[in-house]
Amino acid sequence: MIHLVKVDFIDNLGLTALLKGISSIRSSACSSVICNLQALVRMIFELTQMDSVFEIYEN
Repeated sequence: MIHLVKVDFIDNLGLTALLKGISSIRSSACSSVICNLQALVRMIFELTQMDSVFEIYEN
């Protein structure tokens, strides 16, 4: 579980790091979720369509 509650902004480097991490996790037959996104970060995930790549939960 990746908590992003204290992240108030994310750029392409941050998204790339998350993509690489999720790729590694999936290759080891594990799963991960992202939770506690602040409004701006959620909007960035939606605009970049990363919300379809990651499992995102409120809590």
